[in-house]
Amino acid sequence: MDDLIRRWQYGWGLCRGLSPAVDRRTALDVTLGLPDRHRELFTLPGAALTPWIDETLRAARPTWLTVTTQEPDEVAAELQSAGLRLFAERKLLMTTDLREHPTRTTPYDVLTTTEGALERVRVLAGEEAARGMAAVVGDDAVMHDVHTSTPFRRQGLGSVVMGVLAERAVARQATTGLLMASSDGAALYRKLGWVPQATMLTARAA
Repeated sequence: MDDLIRRWQYGWGLCRGLSPAVDRRTALDVTLGLPDRHRELFTLPGAALTPWIDETLRAARPTWLTVTTQEPDEVAAELQSAGLRLFAERKLLMTTDLREHPTRTTPYDVLTTTEGALERVRVLAGEEAARGMAAVVGDDAVMHDVHTSTPFRRQGLGSVVMGVLAERAVARQATTGLLMASSDGAALYRKLGWVPQATMLTARAA
């Protein structure tokens, strides 16, 4: 699982245009530079949480702590009892075999671009109807920012975007898809064959 988290975070960081994480042995230390999220600490499974909780609480700038776990209820209780404010949404670390990923067609225009490791897909219907991106690194493609505009939802455009991203990643020799799914997105990804590997909990100082 440590390796999976490192691989996911590296691709996620590329998608967001971030500097590489500092590997602090039991956590990845990422600088985002946002007003309410200057840093984020991603702990690795088995890490003692107390030092990272303390660092989050003491940080001079807003710092988030994300824990990937198979025991979300227990971890949530530990984070809250330590004085952190836990975000309500529980996200999922998910994977899939890209070579078996389903595809879906659409009558709208589909625009694809490649920028180094990044693949971008936009579905256009006079305006942007849906979008998504992936960082392709070796055997992996890390999906990110898959979004459908409100007027175009329930038309299967999320599936279109995911299918095109998977096809382009496979064309670049990638075989494994990774992503962090929101509670809303997880339902779609499950239908497309993605499998949850762990729950991701995020908290910050109250």
